[in-house]
Amino acid sequence: MKAWDVLRLAVSYIVLAVAALIAVFPIYYVIITSLSDIPTIASISINSLIPKPRGITLEAYIGILFQNPFFLWLRNSLILAAGTVALSIALAFISGVALSRLNVSGKRALMISIYVLTFFPTIVMILPLYLMFSTLHLINTYIGLILAYSGGTSIYGAYLVKLFVDAIPREYEEAAMIDGLSRAGAFMRILFPLARPIVAFIGLLAFMGAYTDYALANVFITSGNMWTLTLGMWYLSFTNRSTLYNVFAAFAVLMGVPIMAVFLAFQKYLTRMYTLSGVKA
Repeated sequence: MKAWDVLRLAVSYIVLAVAALIAVFPIYYVIITSLSDIPTIASISINSLIPKPRGITLEAYIGILFQNPFFLWLRNSLILAAGTVALSIALAFISGVALSRLNVSGKRALMISIYVLTFFPTIVMILPLYLMFSTLHLINTYIGLILAYSGGTSIYGAYLVKLFVDAIPREYEEAAMIDGLSRAGAFMRILFPLARPIVAFIGLLAFMGAYTDYALANVFITSGNMWTLTLGMWYLSFTNRSTLYNVFAAFAVLMGVPIMAVFLAFQKYLTRMYTLSGVKA
């Protein structure tokens, strides 16, 4: 091996090591902070980032799990996230397939409208949604929040599904219909399995949006028994105009467990999607 190749390989490993350190350090910082008794950011120093046996404590985790209704907040968050995932996937898939396969009048104008709507964040709709849902008595209900969360995700998802299904040959479902399947059956039994990567991606977006939301939950939830994890994190971490960083970090670690589980469950489909997008490019 030539000296130049050795140098290039060494530089590559150094760059990768630095990038890995930058990526891992925030996670390390959060975990170490959650296991410490550091209450405020003014108490944080370089020495506090080095774990010491006497300085490690589970007080923040014990307080969150056993002295507060953490599992009630977790249940509410998972119900909202699961409902949002189911509704977003159903609306996005049906709308995307219809835009791709059916001859809808004004399809181009509709696609442009959908594309423009994806630029607007959901938070700008808080006031009109609140006024509308208040009239419909959907404030402080699972249904109201699920509908609010699903709107933006399903619009963006329909656009993604349309683009993805456009790349699937029409001959697949046509052959299935010749064999006796209805159009709806061909869509569900042929297109849906082929579109699993984009469906998984939409499901992940819907889960993350509902599970980590604070703005809509803070406005639409008015009773303590409906609180989500983000509201519970705010309640426990911010007291007397100061932030309890060890509690905040411990709550972040606990919230990250379901997120990690969802990522692992969808990993196969997300990898396929990234591979397909790379091939198309």
